[in-house]
Amino acid sequence: MGKKIIALLTDFGLKDYFVASLKGVILSINPEVSLVDITHDLPDYGLPAAAFVLQACYRFFPAGTIFLTVVDPGVGSERHLLLARSERYYFIAPDNGLLSTIIDAEKAEVMEITGENYFLTSRKTSFEGRDKMAPVAAWLSLGIDLSELARPAKSWKKLDWPGPQITDREIRGSIIYQDKFGNLITNISQPLITSFLNSNRGSSLILLAGRKKISEMAATYSQSPPNKAFFMINSLGLLEIALYASSAASLLGLSPGDNLVLKLE
Repeated sequence: MGKKIIALLTDFGLKDYFVASLKGVILSINPEVSLVDITHDLPDYGLPAAAFVLQACYRFFPAGTIFLTVVDPGVGSERHLLLARSERYYFIAPDNGLLSTIIDAEKAEVMEITGENYFLTSRKTSFEGRDKMAPVAAWLSLGIDLSELARPAKSWKKLDWPGPQITDREIRGSIIYQDKFGNLITNISQPLITSFLNSNRGSSLILLAGRKKISEMAATYSQSPPNKAFFMINSLGLLEIALYASSAASLLGLSPGDNLVLKLE
């Protein structure tokens, strides 16, 4: 069996000492662990973005990976810390909804972190990612029994993230993420579109977002029309609005949270 992996996902950026502190705590407890940076460039306090990025990449990691996700606008409050265990992975995060999509997708067992003996300090601090979550992740990577670290959670928060709505002639959805290239990823999935089209054969699709109308669809970025926004099914199986070699978000003035309609023309 290879080294244990702890994958880090935060909104800390790389300018300050925050990420280095997490890594220092973990390596002081388990010098042999492998640390992987998913990203530290999430939007400040961006819980939906954090949930999306984690959902987008976790299944590509080896079994046994521990995901430490610290986006924590409620740090120092009465919110709990969670440790979720699925068949293949472990996830550690504040109880603020960040893990709710993972918990549902993985049918994960959800636990409340209670192992104060493994914290750097049991008091409330302004950096519980460092003082509580990082040491728990490190001790977990050393094989500490879960019963030492956590107990079953009675409840946990969920993100208010409405799903798409489908009717006979349209799918109503929303933009859930903007990547660094300005591509806009929506909550409309390929199976939903396939089902929609199977019920309406022979019709073409258009996408309405705000006052913008997008009628071009392409299989990949390079097959798209020049200098024109288009939509495609991306590598995650989700509808994406893009602009070849440029930013669709800037061109269209759209951002996460904006609603859209995929309909038949």
